[in-house]
Amino acid sequence: MNKARSLLTNWRVIIMLVAIIIAFLAIQPNILNVNGAQLIYLSTNSYLGNLSAIGSTTLTTGSIVTSINGIQVANAQQFYSALNQTAKINATVTITYKNEVFPYVYTTSTVTVPVTKTAPLNSSVIQAEDVPFTTLDYGLDIIGGTEITVVPNSTQTTNTTLIDNLQTILQTRLNTFGLSGISVSVIQTLSQGSYILVSLPNVGESQALSLIQNQGIFYATIGNDTVLNSTNKSEGILTVCLTSSCPYGGETLPTLSSGTYQFNFGIQLTKQAATNFADATRNLSVSGAYLTEPIVLYLNGKQISSLSISSDLKGQAEQTITISGSASSYQQALTQMKTLQSVFESGSLPTPIKIISIQSVSSTTGSQFINEIYILLFAAFIAVAIVVFLRYRDYRVSSLILGTSVAEIVIVIGLAALIHWTLDIPSIAGIIASIGISVDDQIIISDEIIRGAAQVEYAAVKKRVKRAFFIIFVSFFSFAAIMFPLLFSTASLFTGFALTTILASLIGVLITRPAYAEIISRVKGTA
Repeated sequence: MNKARSLLTNWRVIIMLVAIIIAFLAIQPNILNVNGAQLIYLSTNSYLGNLSAIGSTTLTTGSIVTSINGIQVANAQQFYSALNQTAKINATVTITYKNEVFPYVYTTSTVTVPVTKTAPLNSSVIQAEDVPFTTLDYGLDIIGGTEITVVPNSTQTTNTTLIDNLQTILQTRLNTFGLSGISVSVIQTLSQGSYILVSLPNVGESQALSLIQNQGIFYATIGNDTVLNSTNKSEGILTVCLTSSCPYGGETLPTLSSGTYQFNFGIQLTKQAATNFADATRNLSVSGAYLTEPIVLYLNGKQISSLSISSDLKGQAEQTITISGSASSYQQALTQMKTLQSVFESGSLPTPIKIISIQSVSSTTGSQFINEIYILLFAAFIAVAIVVFLRYRDYRVSSLILGTSVAEIVIVIGLAALIHWTLDIPSIAGIIASIGISVDDQIIISDEIIRGAAQVEYAAVKKRVKRAFFIIFVSFFSFAAIMFPLLFSTASLFTGFALTTILASLIGVLITRPAYAEIISRVKGTA
């Protein structure tokens, strides 16, 4: 009892337990067996999507639909069946849904929408899937989806600025649809050319093409007035400056000034947009250097940013406007600037795109692979348990080694959920590979502690533990040095594997290994 109490008050053990609890809440397995159909897509061009965008309803991607017009919905199949039965032209549909406000805590709401010829309610507007068992994002090699390779439809495939800007615009546009696991990455070829690889898990080919090719709908408001609207060319943006030589204000990359990194770039408005801007700001009050109302930017119905308006622009029909911003670090400022530029340009891409290839991936192979992983993982744990038991002849030691390895895996997966890292097959393979490293390190610790308990005169146990951790740290840094370059590989296969193995090793060194050393010391009676 005293040993258990001392363990629960040890700060290393407490840190591990807290990390496990946080990871569990992040992974959030569906232990409450919540039934329904979780929305994965809601068209921003639809009546229901517009209600969601302006905040008139809390129904959005991630909401769990439980009934439609009183018909209970327990899964995606029942969702589409109820939708087909009720969403007839000139009918009214009432959707009951849940939103999570805290892990395992839900609020229930309803929304009623009319169905007309111009505002249908079908699978082209709203899509759902079975409530997933966890909140983890999986890659398309596991759950299926579509992978599209695109390049600028021009001769400038080696223009890194153009490629990077195109990547940012596509990523910003796709993020507004609320789809999980989307990846937009730039791949370099041996000939120094570049192409963009877009991965859309759980998205069909036709929908994926629509999301990529259709122009984003951008508009901006000041108060209740719409001043910019990409659907009306006369109220849009003519030019967004992407180089320092741009005649409409240019582009200034983030520079350090007064402790922050500041940037600016110019945009050129149409005459009508400039007039709209002047009309909307003419009667606004001034507060310091800015007007009392900001300009709010929307992309595909979702608010992206809100910018303060300089008091000098009050009532002015200026066609050339400078957009400024700042952040605490260079990378944050650069990301903020690129995002704003991409939002202003999302009505039209900086260059037409050409689709090189499109591939639909079935989830069958991935599911089979995952099932095999579970079987192999279980077999590996049994084999490790037998070997460790034969080595130490002590079920407590073998149980602690395996239990600590499981805790490490849970923490790694929880961290992946927190940072929204998409788990694909290479990432999962990396987690499995880290189990071997974990067991090896714990064996080193166990050997040092057990030998120290038997031969106290040879060296103090604490010194032996320090020696064990010296070996573990050297092993970790050597391993990280090998894996770190793979993080920047253009092949996602290497990136996912390297990231998960490095994270697992780092969590082991900082959290689980120290906690294991404390636990095994007390179990073997050396502390």
